[in-house]
Amino acid sequence: MNSTSGHLVVMIAGSRWENTRGTDHRLAEALAKRSLVLWVDPPVPLAGPASGGCPPIRPGYALDGLKPGLLRLRVAAPPGFTRPLLRSVANKLVGRAIRATLQTLPMELSATVLLSPREVFPTGLGGTKVLHVTDDWIAGSAMMGLSEQKVAETLQRNIDTADVVCVVSPSLSGLITQRNPNKTPVVLPNGCLPAHSHGSRRSHRRAAAALVGQLNERLDFDLLDQLVSSGVKIEVIGPRRERDPRSRQRLDKFLTSDGVSWLGEISEDDAFARMSTMAVGITPYSDNAFNRASFPIKTLDYLAAGMQVVSSDLPAARWLNSEWVDVADSRGDFVSLVHQALNADQSEEDVASRRSFAAGHTWDSRAKQLLALIAVGDHS
Repeated sequence: MNSTSGHLVVMIAGSRWENTRGTDHRLAEALAKRSLVLWVDPPVPLAGPASGGCPPIRPGYALDGLKPGLLRLRVAAPPGFTRPLLRSVANKLVGRAIRATLQTLPMELSATVLLSPREVFPTGLGGTKVLHVTDDWIAGSAMMGLSEQKVAETLQRNIDTADVVCVVSPSLSGLITQRNPNKTPVVLPNGCLPAHSHGSRRSHRRAAAALVGQLNERLDFDLLDQLVSSGVKIEVIGPRRERDPRSRQRLDKFLTSDGVSWLGEISEDDAFARMSTMAVGITPYSDNAFNRASFPIKTLDYLAAGMQVVSSDLPAARWLNSEWVDVADSRGDFVSLVHQALNADQSEEDVASRRSFAAGHTWDSRAKQLLALIAVGDHS
C-alpha cells in the first residue's frame, strides 16, 4: 500500500481488469495511491467460452495482487448467470466472496464504489455506498448487449441503495433525480494522466489527426467519411467493439480508406508517445442521448499529450470551456476546424498550455474528490 490513509475501498467494476482500460481502471489506480483498493471483476462463468481466468471451484474465488495498493477479486458463477433466475445467485456469490476477502485484510471497509450497469451493491458491507454512473447506461443498453428493462431496474435499485451518487457529466444528473428526487448527484468527471508521464513534450507535430479509444456505434461515421474525403490523414488507435452489422460495415470502410492508418489496441505508453507527435485529436461522436450524457476520456488525454482538440457538440466538451477544445456545431464545421488545427503553428507555449490545462483534470484529482465524498457520506 502506498498510503497511510487507512482507507479500504471495494470497487465493483464494469469490466475485467484485463479488458480495455476505462474509467474504472484509471480511477482505481489513482485511488490505490491513497487507499487499499479491492477491485472486483464481473463474475466469471465456471464453463463455456467466457470462462477464461475462472478461479478455482473451491472456494469459488481468487485474490490477485495487481500492483501496490491494488488487489483483484475474481469470482466464479454458474454458467448462464446473466439470466434472471441465476443472476441473484451470482450476486450472492460475489457478496460472499467480498465479505470473506475483507476478513483477511488489515483494515475496515471505508466504501464500496459501484461502476457497473449490471451489478448491485452486496449486502452485509459497512462503509459508504457510492454509485458512480459513468454513462447513460439505459440509453446505451443495446450497444452493450444488455436488456434495457434490466439495466433500468438495476440502476433504480442502486440509486435507492447508495449513500452517494456520482455522475461523470452534468447531463446525467437529471437521470438520477428523475428516478429519485431525494438523491442529489455529484459531478465527478473523467480525468487524464499527468502530462509528465507521457514522455515527449515536442511542439513539432505531424499533420495528422488522432482518433483514440474504442471503435463502436458512438462514432459519427458520416463525419469520419467527410474528414477522409477532405484529405485529413487520420491515425486510429484502439480496439473494435461494434455490435451492429451496419456499424461493422462502416468501420470496415473507414479503416481501409486512403489516409487512414489503424494500429489497433496498443499499450497506453505507446499510445501517448504517438499522440505527442500529432497536431490534433478528434472526438467525432454521433448526436444521441448516450453520447450527450458521456464524458469522453479521449478529449482530456489529447490535451495531456499537448494536442489541440476538435469535438462534436457534446455537453462535456462545452463544460471544459477551454480554448484548446474546439466544439463543432456541424459536420462541415468539424472538418473546417480540423483543417485549421492541422495548418496552425504548434508553438511550445501552446503545447505547454494544453498540458497545463489537462493537469487540472488528472485522475489523481478525481480520486481526491471521491475520497472526500466518501468521508462526507460515511454511514458506517
